[in-house]
Amino acid sequence: MFSLPTTYAKMQALIYSAGDDGISLSQIAHSVSSSKPACRQRLTEMGESLANDDNSGLMLIVSDEVYRFQTKPEFEEFVADFIIDNKPRVLSQAALETVAIIMYNEPITRIEVDEIRGVNSSAIIHRLVNQGLVEVAGIKKEIGNPKTYQTTNYCLDYFGLKSKTDLPELPKDEILTEDTSDSLMTRFNREIDSK
Repeated sequence: MFSLPTTYAKMQALIYSAGDDGISLSQIAHSVSSSKPACRQRLTEMGESLANDDNSGLMLIVSDEVYRFQTKPEFEEFVADFIIDNKPRVLSQAALETVAIIMYNEPITRIEVDEIRGVNSSAIIHRLVNQGLVEVAGIKKEIGNPKTYQTTNYCLDYFGLKSKTDLPELPKDEILTEDTSDSLMTRFNREIDSK
């Protein structure tokens, strides 16, 4: 019979899902409905367990009460080739759309990207960050303190642009919405391809 996930398993899932940005102790405690001291103790146990597990290539690191998984140092050379190979060669339509939305609206939060695309963009943004095309720009001062994202110089190089001023212009009165993102992508692809 299927059993409900433990608090420990939920914490692991949260940290994994947070990716390179990590997740704060406060966010973890809130998500699993537990106190910060109790979560801190469980996370300490998790870190020690991973560190002592020869069958795990991961370690749990914490800085300023933000937790994230990282490859153990002894595997750095092993994964180096994969990380290089993981740089984008061909982007999916969804990834292109997300990059274009970020380029035209940066800095922009993930929720704002979702509103324009009409679907959850968390996984795509995480992948774009890992590929070096997008980076965290800062924190928006509103409820939840969401991260804002912007494109990188590598992103400009990837698309053959010298600067963001080379982007195709949007009509001044046009606001990006789910309905207009398809026409944006058509223009974006056509003009980028012509450069």
